[in-house]
This record gives sequence, C-alpha cells and structure tokens, in this order.
Amino acid sequence: MARRNWAVRAVSFVVVFPITVLVILFAVSNLDAVPIRLWPVPGEIEVSLSLVVLPALGLGLLIGEVIAWAGELGHKRRADRAERRAEDLEREIAVMRIREEEIRARAVPAERRPALVDRRPGKAA
Repeated sequence: MARRNWAVRAVSFVVVFPITVLVILFAVSNLDAVPIRLWPVPGEIEVSLSLVVLPALGLGLLIGEVIAWAGELGHKRRADRAERRAEDLEREIAVMRIREEEIRARAVPAERRPALVDRRPGKAA
C-alpha cells in the first residue's frame, strides 16, 4: 500500500508541478491592465489580465467537476445497489450452509439406511 501511495504522489507531482509552473508564468507574464466592462453596469474596471483569466479558468474547472460528479451519481447508486444485493446473497448463502449442516446432522448414516436395491447373494434384480 505504501508503494501505491508513493506512485500516486509521484504521478500527481509530475502532472501538477508543470501546470503550476505554467500558471505562475502566465500570471507573471500578463500583468498588463485590461478594461473590464459588464454590459448592464455602466463604466469599466482596469484589472491585470491574469486576474481575469485565471479565475475564469478556475470557475470552468469547478463547473466541469460538478458536471462530472453529477454524471457519476447514477453509476454510484447502481454500484451501491449491487453491493447491497451481493451482501444479501452472501448472508443467504451462509444461512443455506447452516441449514445444510443441520440437515446432514439429522440424516441417517448410510450404513443404517434401508437399501433401495436387494443386494443379497442369489437374488437377481
């Protein structure tokens, strides 16, 4: 398990580190002020380009995550239902095994059971 955690951390670092570097480089490289106008509101605000683009990217990422999460809900419900059904069936199997053991314990041993076929010498079936 420790090896898996290490591998997940390594892959996460390899993916997240370059993205972080790119975001920092973008923010530092785009400090120029750009005017922001909102249609119904009169006037404009001058803000650095990175302060406009990065929150918009973050909001888009958040919206995408919410959509992905909503899409998984049906699969998670189905998996939960299947898991509950499997647990029910496992309990049923356990009960059946106990019943089988009880029936075998009450059964007459084979040497004491009456024969279904006459096996005495000289008798033909």
